[in-house]
Amino acid sequence: MNIDLTIMNMRGVIGGNFVRAYTTQTNALVSSTLLLSRNPVITADLPKFESQYYKYQNELWKRLMWTFPKWFYFRDGTLSEQRFRQLNRDPVANNPDIEYPRGRPEIRLQRDRRFKQEVKLPKTYKEGAELENDAEQAKAEASQDNLARKIIPNSRTTKADESNDLTSLERSLSRTLYLVISKGESWILPNFAEEGETLKPLHTLAEEGLYKIGGEGINYFNVSNTPCHLFKNSSENKKEYFIKSHILSGEFKPQDSSMKFLWLSKQELKEHLDKTYYQDIEHLLSDI
Repeated sequence: MNIDLTIMNMRGVIGGNFVRAYTTQTNALVSSTLLLSRNPVITADLPKFESQYYKYQNELWKRLMWTFPKWFYFRDGTLSEQRFRQLNRDPVANNPDIEYPRGRPEIRLQRDRRFKQEVKLPKTYKEGAELENDAEQAKAEASQDNLARKIIPNSRTTKADESNDLTSLERSLSRTLYLVISKGESWILPNFAEEGETLKPLHTLAEEGLYKIGGEGINYFNVSNTPCHLFKNSSENKKEYFIKSHILSGEFKPQDSSMKFLWLSKQELKEHLDKTYYQDIEHLLSDI
């Protein structure tokens, strides 16, 4: 910290103990910068290559897998077995008197082993009504605590993504988002400098500063009380010590009407932060 400490031993009169007084002299202003992030809520999006790889493996598994054992789930002669046969037609038989341009069928247990097996399962009356004529009732039952309701996964795209609301924590659920603020034209990470003569720990300074500018309705935790990075801001003669934190719940609400804030991913931070500033802290940011 380039802080010159002069230790003066002074004999005290309280209890006959020694009292040490410290005088601090520094050339640069010490401040605390909060690297507040929201961790991903859902699984990460797969790159194009990985997506194609998993699709290939899935199709290969369907091609090589053993025939679906319908006799185990649908007993011969039952109504459910009849419905299964209506949905899954038998393959073309291997007739020795016919020429097949794509090769002769390889029939095993009513399945052509040359191709993957696509199995269609019969639905119950309730599921059929939900899909065809009773969509409103299906939505109503989905909102209730009904164990027999059809499971419909939520969309990975939220309303905040559709409206491109950069101030919402509901956007980019598969990415790590970081809080940046601005009172003018430039965007920075929340930075808090010492005020007054009372010295405070850096993590306490960041915590009190966050509540001061964003309200107390934020639940978060610090990864460590020890700074994870030091940025020497020569333009403002300031040393910024970074405290890494994660938001758990709540919402950032600016207490100053002139303050703007955004929740941005690593790639978006590159477009908003100063180039030198971003290059210095890039290694602290998550690629996911």
